[in-house]
Amino acid sequence: MLEFVGRIYWLMLPAILGGICNMVWMKLPVLKSLQKPMDRGKKLKDGRRVFGDNKTWKGFLGMIVFTAAFAGLFGVFPLWGGALLGFAYVLAELPNSFIKRRMGVTPGKSGGFVQTFFDQTDSVIGYVLFLPIVYPATWQEIAGILVLAPITHYIANVLLYFAGLKKQKG
Repeated sequence: MLEFVGRIYWLMLPAILGGICNMVWMKLPVLKSLQKPMDRGKKLKDGRRVFGDNKTWKGFLGMIVFTAAFAGLFGVFPLWGGALLGFAYVLAELPNSFIKRRMGVTPGKSGGFVQTFFDQTDSVIGYVLFLPIVYPATWQEIAGILVLAPITHYIANVLLYFAGLKKQKG
């Protein structure tokens, strides 16, 4: 069992480290031209933003680059595979952000337990949907990622909050 859990964390390692580095990257005063909202501040007919201020090109590209870098550095996946998984990770966050804006949830906040659950799982779902392109994952590995990744994501968010890199614990 311990070997299985270790393999699950090995498969998630590029995204975990990529996400942490991306949080630090977002705080650095570099490439400010990319720190623009992906939705360019546009509002829909309901008067609400498409994604909000927290979905920026800097963060989107940062997650792709950092996930690729850690995938290649540790040999978990080839660079292109890490880039693809980083892309899937951030792409899968966009529908949740869109829905939260429709619900009136402020960017960077959660809308209760159900929304917190989706905040922790949206990117994981994107990751596992693209994982078979990069790695021949078994159904047990995919199930393990779907269980362990949201828990790990939540714990990491709490730790990043206490480190001053996030504004919200969950």
